[in-house]
Amino acid sequence: MLLGSYVFYCSWSWEFVFLLIASTGITFFIGNKLKSAEDGKKVLWLRLGVFFVLVQLLYFKYFNFFIGNLNDFLQIFKFKSQLGLLKILLPIGISFYSFRMLGYLLDIKNNKLKEIPSLLDYSVFIAFFPCIIAGPIDRAMPFLNNLKVKRNFSSDQFSDGLKQILWGLFKKLVIAENIATLTEPLFESYHTLNGSALFIGAVLYFIQLYSDFSGYSDMAIGISKLLGIKVQPNFNYPLFAQNVADYWRRWHISLTSWLTEYVFTPISINLRDYGKYGLIMAIIINFLAVGFWHGAEWHYIVHGLVSGIMFIPLILKGKINKKIKPANNFIPTIEELKNIPLTFIVFSLLMVLFFVKDMDMAVGYYREMFSLSFFEFPNFKFQKEIAILIAFTMTVEWISRDKEFAIKELFAKKSVVLRWGFYYVLVFLVFLFYIAPKGFIYAQF
Repeated sequence: MLLGSYVFYCSWSWEFVFLLIASTGITFFIGNKLKSAEDGKKVLWLRLGVFFVLVQLLYFKYFNFFIGNLNDFLQIFKFKSQLGLLKILLPIGISFYSFRMLGYLLDIKNNKLKEIPSLLDYSVFIAFFPCIIAGPIDRAMPFLNNLKVKRNFSSDQFSDGLKQILWGLFKKLVIAENIATLTEPLFESYHTLNGSALFIGAVLYFIQLYSDFSGYSDMAIGISKLLGIKVQPNFNYPLFAQNVADYWRRWHISLTSWLTEYVFTPISINLRDYGKYGLIMAIIINFLAVGFWHGAEWHYIVHGLVSGIMFIPLILKGKINKKIKPANNFIPTIEELKNIPLTFIVFSLLMVLFFVKDMDMAVGYYREMFSLSFFEFPNFKFQKEIAILIAFTMTVEWISRDKEFAIKELFAKKSVVLRWGFYYVLVFLVFLFYIAPKGFIYAQF
């Protein structure tokens, strides 16, 4: 698995495989020292490890962001000299494997990892090929436990893995890539379109992003199952969320749970004396980290800030910890009919910040969308085939929303012919609507 993971990484970014190997070795060494150090020196080793991981992450991903903003600041005071930007290539997957390394070191410090793994097992954990490009971001102990036990072949697990891979392929190649043929030209020429067209574009991009990223996650989790490895889930039908807290419990679960454990919880404990206002500050800081993790651009940071601010009404009403249990009926309840469309629209509008190139484009897009032309008939072409495919996908996920993934037990109690017929329909649709993929959206983060 380790050799395969390094070969796989080289196929994407061979230039940085040595950085991955070196970082793995250094953090493994620091982890050993952290585990065996006396209490007084544990903090020093932890700081050294966190410093090492963050320095390389900040250099490769955020150096030019800081220099560019410093230049803008200096211009305010009429400084003529400008600091030069560097041509820095971003190592693929660095945000994901850096968080694995940080979580590993923090778990050792907090005594959540009772036993130091071998260098081989730790290297597999960091470089595991299904997850290194775009997650999920697993915790060290559950993943390493997979490697310690004997993995016997399970036909049920293998079947589950194949089904999840198929559903991921369908969402990526059929839904995400076909929607991209609409959203890419729409965003590029947004200034020529009316508000209603731009609103539809925002909705389509939200579905595209979900289909692309959750499709990748389904394939990563499915491939892991084929190898007998259980990987943390990353999505829980977020398009059916009923408020902002419910949404973030369902979207990119591995990232939000990581930040909740290692960022939000320590900050909220330190601010607990300030009551609800301390909780508000902790959540806003946490979601600023979510935005900043996604990229060194202000539109990502604004996305995180707005997400955090949207929690304030729930906190003030004391509903922040109220978990919503979805009804399993095919017909949605009155509450679901009221809450799901509203939450879906809010996050569709917010996801515009993920597609735009900068804040100027974001402001221009929102200004055009919320103009009086919003009430006009959309002035761009929308293929009915894509609308039917989206409706089909959402229907399948709605029916299966209490399952691990959408087609896990679909038609399980029906005939074998119906069940396998459905799988062949998915395969047929993949070939029929196949568009050569341009990569995964989250691989850039």
